[in-house]
Amino acid sequence: MAPLLDVQGLEVSFHGESGVVPVLNGLDVSLREGETLGIVGESGSGKTVLVRAILGLLRPPWRVGAGRVLYEGADLLEKSEDELREIRGSRIALTTPEPRKHLNPLLPVGAQIANVIMAHSEHRRDAALGRAEGLLEAVGIPDPGQRLNAYPHELSGGMCQRVIIAMALAHSTRLLLADEPTAGLDVTISRQILDLMHDLVRDFRTSLVMVSRDLGVVAHYCERVAVVYAGEVIETASVRRFFRHAAHPYSRRLIRAAEAARDARRLGAGAAARVETTAAGCRYASRCPVAIPRCGEERPAPRTVADGHSASCFRAEAVASGEAAA
Repeated sequence: MAPLLDVQGLEVSFHGESGVVPVLNGLDVSLREGETLGIVGESGSGKTVLVRAILGLLRPPWRVGAGRVLYEGADLLEKSEDELREIRGSRIALTTPEPRKHLNPLLPVGAQIANVIMAHSEHRRDAALGRAEGLLEAVGIPDPGQRLNAYPHELSGGMCQRVIIAMALAHSTRLLLADEPTAGLDVTISRQILDLMHDLVRDFRTSLVMVSRDLGVVAHYCERVAVVYAGEVIETASVRRFFRHAAHPYSRRLIRAAEAARDARRLGAGAAARVETTAAGCRYASRCPVAIPRCGEERPAPRTVADGHSASCFRAEAVASGEAAA
């Protein structure tokens, strides 16, 4: 069966006053229908850029170059803006970090949800507001009838995130892209939001891509993991396989960082290093404890380590088995 989402060789660059900065460098990742995929990596690796590129939300000075973003077999990069508007919010939805910044401060949240409903259906405003009230109840907001008339600044950060989730699921969305859905929230509220999202994804039969720096979140809520480094996916595996037999030295470093910090919410914070994107060899070679001369001369292609598990590393098998102490 063909993947629901299949990103192939995607290239994205930032065009600024200092020149062109490559951000995604031929990135490949796929998602099966009904699957939950966690995308992890340190700050600046390109995770959020990937999500926004999928939905066609990047604007100059960002530029999408080569590659394809296949959704249900059709390339989203070839869609017009009008066609993408039909897809956004109805078939593919996005939740964002810092939700209050993405809600209109001048409109009650009920009106904002109703607008999303009416944009992709024939609901009249009264019916849309009734549907909005039901969605607020579904995402666990108390007294939803009253909350319809609340403005974003009158709600907590956790409630605003619930509003964003309600908007995302307003049309039985097939694919939910969750970009750092608990950023800025305290631990207790974060767990509530993640539990809610997990239950709604299951109940609505929605596929999920969750972007996070938090390996603990991915381990608990996702079935498969993709590790991004310097704009490339360098390892993919089932969550169980990944934590037992990670095959890329960078993945091993992420796991150790999470274990040492005992707070994976800050995984990789402040650890990002400038990567030489024009280097002929592996982009991680200068930081890798198990690099060999070949790593500085040749870019490694993904190598199959086990069924459903691949890593872009010449020593992937040795790292996965523990023979190479990465």
